[in-house]
Amino acid sequence: MPKIFSEKERIEIIETLQKGAMHELSRVGVRKTTVDELCRISHLAKGSFYLFYESKEELFLDCLKTFADSLEEMYLGMLQNLDENHIVSSLTTVFVTIAKRFRDEGIFRFLDEENIALIKRKVPEIRLKDLTDTLINVFHTLFSYFSIENEDDIRAFEDGYLAVLHLFLIPDLENLDDTISFLIRGLVLQMVE
Repeated sequence: MPKIFSEKERIEIIETLQKGAMHELSRVGVRKTTVDELCRISHLAKGSFYLFYESKEELFLDCLKTFADSLEEMYLGMLQNLDENHIVSSLTTVFVTIAKRFRDEGIFRFLDEENIALIKRKVPEIRLKDLTDTLINVFHTLFSYFSIENEDDIRAFEDGYLAVLHLFLIPDLENLDDTISFLIRGLVLQMVE
């Protein structure tokens, strides 16, 4: 008979699993992470893992959703302290900060086609669509703060920003932080012209 967890225990276990998954994602990616390793670092029996997630891919998608949700809190806090008269600098600061979190937390690994293919095979399409909508909403909310609402421009920015984030997949790129900042500033300048 499966163990029954209290709501508090469930929340703590999910947080622990997500923390372990993020660590492994940053270290080795989705493909090389095993449920056994996730259970070991989370101090959870393998059978109990499946009470929370159907697969490691579901867990990784949940991590990405948690990351996306946390972005809103982060950038809203940043926007409260930024000067609306300096749109380019303000938006550049926000998008560079998001990019660095994207790198530091290992989320850039989701840009790798192999990792994405693994997740797409195991996760229902509706969950992927929900996550995509959440991420797109980040851009719309940020730009609407500065009264930028042209859908074509926002879509072009999203594609450009995604292309910039792919730079994290290139190992040993010199001056990566400066390059990322420079490219993001260029994208922002293009948006506010």
